[in-house]
Amino acid sequence: MIERLPIGKTTCDYLEAEEFYRLANGWLGSNKFTHVVTLNPEMVMEAEKNISFREALNRADIRIPDGSGLIWARWYLRSSYWNLLPSLFGFLRRPAQRITGVDALFELSRLAHAHHKTVYLLGGTMGQAESTKKLLEKKLPGIVVFVAAPHAFDMAGPKTILADIVAKKPDLLFVAYGAPKQTEWIERHRSDLATIRLAVGIGGAFAILSEDTPRAPRVLHELNLEWLWRLLLQPARLPRIWQAVVKFPLLMQKQKERAVHNSF
Repeated sequence: MIERLPIGKTTCDYLEAEEFYRLANGWLGSNKFTHVVTLNPEMVMEAEKNISFREALNRADIRIPDGSGLIWARWYLRSSYWNLLPSLFGFLRRPAQRITGVDALFELSRLAHAHHKTVYLLGGTMGQAESTKKLLEKKLPGIVVFVAAPHAFDMAGPKTILADIVAKKPDLLFVAYGAPKQTEWIERHRSDLATIRLAVGIGGAFAILSEDTPRAPRVLHELNLEWLWRLLLQPARLPRIWQAVVKFPLLMQKQKERAVHNSF
């Protein structure tokens, strides 16, 4: 079962990972295009002020919870007991069953391979995409993975990249331009991607899989503190992390207060 819950000016589709991959299996075998967004709190905050991104985000077919903050938000919004700060501290030891871009890339590629579908990697750096391709080929012998040629991001294409996708006719497209660019790009080019059955924005997954960006230690993952690891590795991300770990909870607090007020 999918529970679609309002989160700020967008929505998040909450479902078990097994259910998501069961649905994805059907999408890969269909004749229609499905756009999957791996949603995190930074994207929710960006959608508050960026109209074009918000419109693209809300046109996507499904928005699954990538960031652990989205799992906290569901728990907090549904609770009549927890106040904001206690809920944040209480969540440190609460399991957050989310669907990350990295996990989605592996599992969706496995499904594609099982059904003799092909995969196309778009975005990241050339080295990151090539490393991801080699990793998939090692784990899934015989899988067909295409990598886009080096190019500068262009919301209108570039035409050479669109032509390459049309020529190679892949079924599964992973886009690693980062948000909001990847979400807007996928929505803009729905009609140009005739063979694509499943398009997924995966942010920095190529960087993690190529080990350009090391994954957080297990203890931080278990404490839902991966944002702290990202901050330690990249202090310049502080403004983005501030949005996710401070402003996003405050946004959820306001949303909860409005819901309580409107219930009377």
